[in-house]
Amino acid sequence: MTEKQIKQIENQLQQGEKIDRMYKAFEGGIRVITKNADGCEIRYNVNFDADDNASIKLF
Repeated sequence: MTEKQIKQIENQLQQGEKIDRMYKAFEGGIRVITKNADGCEIRYNVNFDADDNASIKLF
């Protein structure tokens, strides 16, 4: 993923959420794991549009 795509993902997170890690899933696609202010993990699937812009969907 590019820095631009990472910034796009960060802009979609709830306030207080921070990216903890990202990985390529065995099933295909990219996953993003964030932690909120309480330390709870939240998992997202990453999708890319035709222009390679990144968007996230709750897993």
